[in-house]
Amino acid sequence: MVSNELIFKLLEWIPEEGISVHQLTCKSGLDHRTIKKYLDLIIKIQEAKKIREEQAGLRILVKREK
Repeated sequence: MVSNELIFKLLEWIPEEGISVHQLTCKSGLDHRTIKKYLDLIIKIQEAKKIREEQAGLRILVKREK
């Protein structure tokens, strides 16, 4: 299960000048494989087309932008 809290922390901890996976591992106290998995997920999401939400009557639809 993906931890939203961990994803937000990783996004906070990554500076513009960069940081190593090892440094993130030390900061978080988690296994390097867990950190790598979440980083891969963040990168994949950033590369994907944007998803947007739209109200259709009482339903909420989600659509991928073209």
